[in-house]
Amino acid sequence: MAAVRLDLCVLADVRVGDVAAPSHAAAIAALARAGYRIGVLPVAPEAIRAEPWRLDPGHAALFESGHAVRLSARANVDCTLALAFDARLLAARPMPEGRIRSRHRLVTVERPAALVGPRLSLDRMEAAAASVLGGPPLWAPTTAIAREALVHAAPDWPLTEEDWPSVAPDLPVRPRAAGRSRPAIGSARISAVRPTLLDTGLPETPPRLLLWRLRGSSIPDWPRPAPLEVWPEDRIDMAGLLAQVDLLANPDEVADDPCPVEALLALRAGVVPCLPPEYRPVFGAAALYGRLHDLPRRALDLDADRGLQAELAEAGRDLLAGPFAPGTFVARVQGMIGPPRRDSFSPAVHATPPSRVLFHSTNGVGMGHLTRQLAIARRLPERLRPVFLSHSQAVDVVRSFGFPAEHLPYHAASGQNRAHWNAHLAEALEAILAFWRPSALVFDGNVPFVGLLDALDRRPGIARIWIRRGLWGPNRDMDALERGRAFDLILEPGDPAAALDDGPTADRRAEVRDVAPVRLLDPAEIAERSAACADLGLDPADVNVLIAAGSGNNFDMGGIVRRALDLLVHRPGIGVCLATWMISRDRLDLPEGVASLAGYPFARSLDAFDFAIAAAGYNSFVEHLERGLPTIWTPNEHAEQDRQILRARFAAEAGAGLLVRITEPFRLEAALRLMLDPDRRAAMRENGRPLAEALRAANGAEAAAAAIAGLCDSTIVRQSTAVRDAQASVSASPAGPAEVAAGVW
Repeated sequence: MAAVRLDLCVLADVRVGDVAAPSHAAAIAALARAGYRIGVLPVAPEAIRAEPWRLDPGHAALFESGHAVRLSARANVDCTLALAFDARLLAARPMPEGRIRSRHRLVTVERPAALVGPRLSLDRMEAAAASVLGGPPLWAPTTAIAREALVHAAPDWPLTEEDWPSVAPDLPVRPRAAGRSRPAIGSARISAVRPTLLDTGLPETPPRLLLWRLRGSSIPDWPRPAPLEVWPEDRIDMAGLLAQVDLLANPDEVADDPCPVEALLALRAGVVPCLPPEYRPVFGAAALYGRLHDLPRRALDLDADRGLQAELAEAGRDLLAGPFAPGTFVARVQGMIGPPRRDSFSPAVHATPPSRVLFHSTNGVGMGHLTRQLAIARRLPERLRPVFLSHSQAVDVVRSFGFPAEHLPYHAASGQNRAHWNAHLAEALEAILAFWRPSALVFDGNVPFVGLLDALDRRPGIARIWIRRGLWGPNRDMDALERGRAFDLILEPGDPAAALDDGPTADRRAEVRDVAPVRLLDPAEIAERSAACADLGLDPADVNVLIAAGSGNNFDMGGIVRRALDLLVHRPGIGVCLATWMISRDRLDLPEGVASLAGYPFARSLDAFDFAIAAAGYNSFVEHLERGLPTIWTPNEHAEQDRQILRARFAAEAGAGLLVRITEPFRLEAALRLMLDPDRRAAMRENGRPLAEALRAANGAEAAAAAIAGLCDSTIVRQSTAVRDAQASVSASPAGPAEVAAGVW
């Protein structure tokens, strides 16, 4: 791959939650205005607390405007300066895999706390810097406090002669609130991951002398000595709150953050920051100093002294125009590397990150939606990287497979109004799509949510795929079927019982792409009998029975499970194992001698068993048939479910299993007698052999992954809803399109 030629290659954490991200974005914006060509290589270390999925607005604006290019982790870069914002980035794992060739290298040191630790940790940080940046760097303390800590911790590291202070971010102009009869103290953060005075408590204050205005989400239980206003974070931004206060006080610690960005924003707004005395070397005469208990007196003194107010305001302006000014940062870079290069930028295609695919699944009663998506995600080509958003409480299993995953509660779980939840979903998806910038979104569920479709309409360039399995009940979710028009591709995983399907999806074959039945595991990943039995504490010589009747979250399976346990437990030569779904709301107590199967996925242990009693959900049905496991099928016949009864009938008619409905538990004893007959079990295995061989021959997850990859390699051209509405408005205008184009447009 040809190298991307840049003036600066910047390593930065671009997520909301890194409180210095706005300062870093402001510095990059200033360099871009000066004519430097800049690429940003995002790094997200665990050492920095951040809000998942959310991109810092300043960085988002840089990428959207083209003032900076977002580089791939594998980018091949040729630059004049490789700059890592914040030494903590060098503790990230894994580090970027690309190659950076640079003539100058610089690492800013912003948090002295990151340097506390054994010398070995510092040695690793130094080695990582040289490896990633293309050679040994200079270390640039951002404050005198950071310089002192760095000299103490690593006296042999080469330092810049001057400090490289952070750039004070811009702040939207808000009119200052009208004069107040008493001073107002504010506390606010740019990110919810940092504490405010809401978390630490307020100092005692004489009543009616002060007003407290805090930006946060909840009010702790404390005696309120003065009027207190708490503004929800979604109702007021930093600029809005700063326009309402005279003094900003946050519980900052100098060792943790020598230059709080909120204090810089306060100076931008003409608000005085109140900080612990240790911050005096950084903010000088532009701030007031004191501990938490000093806040009331500082605010009252400030309110009474007009001369002090004028001095603080002038010192704040000088500070913003001096060390924290964008021009100061640009001048330091120019002094190190000279003016921007004149040679041309390499094609942007070399700077694009690996394509991502966002898998979005609904909250099923079981784990079918999530499991199908995992099966496909594991088989995507190397150039596509899966990320997950799920409403399922079992989302942790995704992380166990090494994929990033986020859980978003379903509206039924919280009792939230459906319309409000859909509006929230649209906002959450918009943030997630902005952060990950996927090439495609893959939804698995019966009903594509209104919020999902709204979010997709705002990003028309994303490919849309719906995984829609069949066997729907009669007239079920007919409106949802019409939403299929919003998708570029509808994939239908094959179902061994598809021939019995007479539901609404069966009449819409022309709009789907069929793939073979989808399985999570390959045959080689399934443990052989002795190993599987050892893991579960079963004897391979026994007749081992798996009871996996489903989660029971919407259909009471407890009666048939208890009946099966009564009939099987303590019988000589029979081993019994009860499967437990991690999302089950109710758990049965295991009788003595009964093993438990709780690890995901169950399919890994299926060869430990001679037969099973199981619900006929999609994944279990396919997995049991693929292993040739004789099964007594006990279908979940709740109206919300797919028609599991059809799968159970198919297996029974094929002679590969038996059917016992939950409403007919008296039939279970006769079915168990048949299953405990070794000749009958052998006959069922033989009858099921053609089905097993067909399932092993093709895993539909591979074809589905290939179809998704094909869409990701295409350029999706589609107008957003807003553009379509605007064009419709123009067409309907009495003036006509030509007149509008010549005037308003």
